[in-house]
Amino acid sequence: MKNSIKLIAATAFTVLLTNSAKAQSQISFFHLGDYVQQSTDVSPVYIPKNSFSFGLPGVSLSFSNGFSSSDLLTVEAGTENTTDQFGNDTERLDYNFQNIYDQVDGDYNDLSLIQSVNILNLAFKRKHGSLSLFVNQKSNVNWQMSKNGLLNLFNDGLAKTGNSIVIDDNVDVTSYVEGGVGFTQQFLKDKLAIGVRVKYLIGISNGSTEEDGTAQIDINNDMSWTINTNNAFARTAGLTGEDDEEFSTANSGIGFDIGASYEIIPNLVIEAAVNDIGSITWKENVKEYYLEDVTNLKHDGTDLRSDNDVLEELEALVETGKLDASEREGSSYKTSLMTTSYLSASYKLANIHQFRATMYNNHKLEDSKAILALGYNLALDKTTYGVVGIKNDQGDMDLGVNLATKLGPLQLYLATDNLNKLLGPVEDIRQANIRFGLNFVFGYNKWL
Repeated sequence: MKNSIKLIAATAFTVLLTNSAKAQSQISFFHLGDYVQQSTDVSPVYIPKNSFSFGLPGVSLSFSNGFSSSDLLTVEAGTENTTDQFGNDTERLDYNFQNIYDQVDGDYNDLSLIQSVNILNLAFKRKHGSLSLFVNQKSNVNWQMSKNGLLNLFNDGLAKTGNSIVIDDNVDVTSYVEGGVGFTQQFLKDKLAIGVRVKYLIGISNGSTEEDGTAQIDINNDMSWTINTNNAFARTAGLTGEDDEEFSTANSGIGFDIGASYEIIPNLVIEAAVNDIGSITWKENVKEYYLEDVTNLKHDGTDLRSDNDVLEELEALVETGKLDASEREGSSYKTSLMTTSYLSASYKLANIHQFRATMYNNHKLEDSKAILALGYNLALDKTTYGVVGIKNDQGDMDLGVNLATKLGPLQLYLATDNLNKLLGPVEDIRQANIRFGLNFVFGYNKWL
């Protein structure tokens, strides 16, 4: 037992020292494991504790950004702690783009918003595994915002001679429905478990940019502009909110989740999972919004101290034919799912104290690094609850909590990775997630 504990400690120590966080996760929910059938969303390996589960609609929300609203809106100088004659607060807030420019670490600000609704979930226990059926609706927003692009532009970038504004953002906004089947099988006297989920995907809507698209404005010493664009276009497909459009099943694809767990020695288990491998092909209502490729296009620029408007100046370029910007019908294209992965090692002490070290990666964002966590759960027969220490992308520690408990045939589950943020000021939140729902569970610790 001592050797096992040393192995867990060494693994956790190595993980925490050799990685840094750069993405959003659902680690606290992942640590609920086999207690909750919806955990197959983060690991397809599922060995149920009950014969049959029927899931009521559950909700998952996750948000991550490099800066908070309090970083953007700061108190205007000279109005700090001021009040009027009646004692009312007269502090004024102003947009502080210099502050958020300074806050962003690296070349990009990573904005991520993940929403999932578990519409249907059925899970059946088998003698050496499980079978599950599910339908989910998911929406993912991933925006790599270039620091030298929009943030530079908002931060009076057009008023700085010698400045170069390079917009090479990578944006993908996708909403879709997935339905499918999950299957887990145990081998080697139940020490090894392999899980697979196969999903049919129906795309609802997508908006995305071309990965190598760029638009650059160089501010010359006389305040004129030199404009260069390359492959600068965005595309949309599926529903875009117009009244004359109808939902189509032509935007479709196939996805997979795969995972495995192995008990190295009694009570010491390693587990790996890769989720959302696959893509959606968009065929219906494909449109492209583009800027033509131009090289060293000269423009007199805009006097920002006058009433001239930057957008009006750009519109003038288009109207005069110097810059072609328009909408056109697009051809079909594919977008990949937001692939994520988990790697975990857990040890159960005295059959109720479970310790776990976990590493999470979001593979959709090119420069994202691992999120790391150490957690403890009290693993009782019908209830588990625990805490998780998570290293976030600012290098600070977040506190995660989770709970799954059975009350008669009803099971309640709840998890968040950011309890400390949710209990603090809303305007200071940079990362937050929460997941909750209800299940009906039957035949606890019984075979069908």
